[in-house]
Amino acid sequence: MSSDRIDTAKADTKKTISDIENKVAYAKADLNADVEKVKANFGHDEAEKKAAYAKADIKAGAEKAKADVENKVAHAKADVEKAKAQIGNKISDY
Repeated sequence: MSSDRIDTAKADTKKTISDIENKVAYAKADLNADVEKVKANFGHDEAEKKAAYAKADIKAGAEKAKADVENKVAHAKADVEKAKAQIGNKISDY
């Protein structure tokens, strides 16, 4: 296996790991929001519950957005690594 193929495989692996981390971040954000919503059900009036629900959803949305940005950055970095490997291979061919 040539160096560019190894580097390409590494970049693809980084993308896959980033995708998994993104899914975990989504699940964690949803779980945290659900916990906050359950907490809001105890000893609060309806307006406080609605506010707590909205706050939990907003926080989860922000966490998901952050995870998406981190995922896109990881993908971009991996694409750069792939491009470098391919360019390096083409240069070595000449």
